[in-house]
Amino acid sequence: MFERKDLEELEKFNSEGELVVSLFLNVSPQERKRGGYLSKFKNFSKVIPEDKILYVKNDIEKIEKFLQAERESFKKFLILYSCSKKGLWQRYDLNIELKEELIVEKTPYTSPLFDLLDNYQKYGVLLVDKRSARVFLVFLGDIEEYGMIHHDHVPGKHKKGGWFALAEKRYSRHIEHHVKMHLKDVIDKFGDFLKDREIRRIVVAGPDEAIYELMRILPENIKQKIVGRTFIEKHAAAEEVIEKVMPIINEYEQMKESKTLSDLITRARKNDNAVLGIDDVMKYLRDRRVMKLIVPKDYKIEGNVCFSCGFATQQEVDCCKECGSCIMKAYNLIEKAIEMALQSGALIEVVKDEKERNLLIENGNIGAFLRF
Repeated sequence: MFERKDLEELEKFNSEGELVVSLFLNVSPQERKRGGYLSKFKNFSKVIPEDKILYVKNDIEKIEKFLQAERESFKKFLILYSCSKKGLWQRYDLNIELKEELIVEKTPYTSPLFDLLDNYQKYGVLLVDKRSARVFLVFLGDIEEYGMIHHDHVPGKHKKGGWFALAEKRYSRHIEHHVKMHLKDVIDKFGDFLKDREIRRIVVAGPDEAIYELMRILPENIKQKIVGRTFIEKHAAAEEVIEKVMPIINEYEQMKESKTLSDLITRARKNDNAVLGIDDVMKYLRDRRVMKLIVPKDYKIEGNVCFSCGFATQQEVDCCKECGSCIMKAYNLIEKAIEMALQSGALIEVVKDEKERNLLIENGNIGAFLRF
């Protein structure tokens, strides 16, 4: 599971003028069965410009051999960065799909991955009962178990009149005390996990009785992060856990996406620190005033960019309206907007739901919430 720090290290890579191959490829089981992923890579390779192919020939051959030899280790999507002349070889495996492409430039093409980190939330999953708890991290379709908390000293139920010679009510209080101490320890350790992993969304799971007791003593700052709850057997495999929690996560993400877009359109119409439309968004990005950029998934806007001052527009212009320099055609201004947002530390949200995506396209294609 990659982190922002990994990509920041990759961003620091200095090719010293050598070309870097960045490959984004669907290697799902369906693609592997018929070898389609390898054919696509070869087709990508064929359209590398002649002035570049000679410099990355070794990288292309290395990647092709890797794709043939390592197919059984792939997940759904593969990202590779290669620059043989400078010793760069970096691999990322994802369980979600991105746009497939092969980029050959002097720097690694990392914008799609930074986009993922900015837009996909990490979810903590707490699976709890009265004696134990398991902690999971769910991110980008993957799940990792971070540990188990178990307390053997929590007593179980016994038949009235059994060997434990306490009255039934007194024994129940005895159990409740130990359960409460167990849950308090769980909360302390889970709170540390949330802080360490920068997690802002939680799903709680387990028997209703255990969740009820947990909610009674859970601090308010953790309660506010809970987006759903479900029942999962305490010994469930990680695959079963993610199968149970993903519908909750997807429903929450869709609801949040819808609310974000509604707020954007409403505030933009009121001129309340929000804008819609590529020209206005690019202007505020250049002024570093964008707090969050909102873009539709897999959408392109052709336009013109001034590489001297950063002025960008969808309009046809002969020269830059800001500094008078030459204007160059831009194949996709949305990619340029994402790049500028990353450079200024703005958040980025990609609208994926078809209905919401179409609504954004109808209302200017792209939008932004402003800092001030």
